[in-house]
Amino acid sequence: MTAAGDWIGKVGDVWAREWPRTERSFAHLEPLLRRAILSVAPDRGQFLDLGCGVGTTSAAIAAAYPDTRVTGVDLSAAMVAIARARHDAPNLRFVDGDVLDMATSRLDDLVFSRHGVMFFADPVAAFTHLRRRVSAGAPLVFSCFRGRSHNRWALELADATGQSVGDDRSYAPDPFGFADHAFVADLLARTGWSVESSEAADFDYVAGEGADDAAAIADAIAFFTRIGPAAATIRTAPDHARADLLERIGTRLARYARNGRVAMPVSAWIWTARAAGEPA
Repeated sequence: MTAAGDWIGKVGDVWAREWPRTERSFAHLEPLLRRAILSVAPDRGQFLDLGCGVGTTSAAIAAAYPDTRVTGVDLSAAMVAIARARHDAPNLRFVDGDVLDMATSRLDDLVFSRHGVMFFADPVAAFTHLRRRVSAGAPLVFSCFRGRSHNRWALELADATGQSVGDDRSYAPDPFGFADHAFVADLLARTGWSVESSEAADFDYVAGEGADDAAAIADAIAFFTRIGPAAATIRTAPDHARADLLERIGTRLARYARNGRVAMPVSAWIWTARAAGEPA
């Protein structure tokens, strides 16, 4: 389980150090999410990117709509610093902090997020807050992982490390917190959002690259020792067990190695909703 506070400290710092790898892993999802955002975005207004990370999606939307003002918000100051260094545009800014604590001088006209909505301690309170800070009819677009059975990286790492696969039908603030379609649909309805669509988005999760397959596997192992649910297990394993654990992970990753890439089939939901009546 990853609490929101973890992103302020150690988790956010690790993601900041690993940002080229994390961006690579989502590179094939990015255009799918971007297309969904662009299909409903107004021509002008104030846009919010929730959990903006190092700013890839924020910058793309700001470039597509120069008459808007795009604000990317993330709990991690380290990632926001990288976003500022990577992207500079007159209609784009990045802020570190908790969006639930931030006042706004005017209502947002669009909220979007790439995998940044699954870590709220209280998702009902969070989405109710988001509804209250947007104008009537404003769109909300976000991506989140589908269940573990649709995401080979999760299954392979759980198998290699002996971890429990987990239950996608109950909410916990973690990468699969929004995997249950019925839960998310009910959450949005309860918090003042009217669902327009929920589309499955299949893509290749590129975990490793290198000059050959062996180098790509080594790169993927290095990635998963720092990012994801196996990282803590690997880090805390006794010295005598760590080598065997890494070998088991490497054996499973080798199944997906082709032409110097480790690309694993994964799937996300892309949700689109609009602000409806006031939440109860």
